[in-house]
This record gives sequence, C-alpha cells and structure tokens, in this order.
Amino acid sequence: MWLSKRRIVHALSYELILLLMIAVALSFIFNLPLELTGGLGIAMAITSVLWNMLFNHYFEKFEAKHGLKRDIKVRILHAIGFEGGLMLATIPMVAYALQISLWQAIVLDFAMTLCILVYTFVFQWVYDHLEARVLKTNYSH
Repeated sequence: MWLSKRRIVHALSYELILLLMIAVALSFIFNLPLELTGGLGIAMAITSVLWNMLFNHYFEKFEAKHGLKRDIKVRILHAIGFEGGLMLATIPMVAYALQISLWQAIVLDFAMTLCILVYTFVFQWVYDHLEARVLKTNYSH
C-alpha cells in the first residue's frame, strides 16, 4: 500500500520543515508578505506530500527489485528524481502566485530546487538513521 502511517509521518515531517524554510526565505529575499509566500508554500507542500508518498512507494519498489543499498549514490538518485518530478507541477504555481513569467518561474523554481535538493538529501539521510534506530528498520540491504 503506497499510503501508510509511516509514509504519512515521513512526508509531513519533510514538508513542515521545508514549508517553514521556504515561506520565511522567500518573504525575506523577495520582500514579499509572509501570507503570500506561506500560501505558495502550502500549495507546493500539498502537491509535494502527494508526490512524496507516490514517488517513495515506487522508488522503494525499484530499490528492492534491483537490490540497491541506500548509500550516497542511491540518495543522490532519489533526491534528483523526486525534485525533478516535483518541478513539473510547481513551476506553474510559482508563476501564478508571484505573477511572473513561466521563464522567471523556471529560474526561481530551479534555484529553489537546488537548495531543496540539498535539504532532501540531508533529510532522507537523517530520517533513514532515525527510523533505523526507532523502528529497527534497515534499508542498507
């Protein structure tokens, strides 16, 4: 089942931390109201939560099928795949919310994605280790 308690906790913790970082950073960098950047962040977070659960379900199937070990290479592949797919949905959101062109939204979304790519890698790495300790789950196959 792609929707489980484990996936919900994982996705929500990832998104809540990211939402706070994005809303505050965009508000500060672009001198925009926190309500606007927060609203954009919430729309992006909802989209991302759904994508997160779906993507991770199929990524884990891919890992199992190919006997992959969750090392740095796999986590880099995971982060790039996740963020690349998410950009397809978020670029139009950014353009609409900030009233900018699609090209400007692509550039802004790409810049945000580079930052989020690092966050995604760190979050997943930490989450794997915490989950291994708490649930005694081992993804190092």
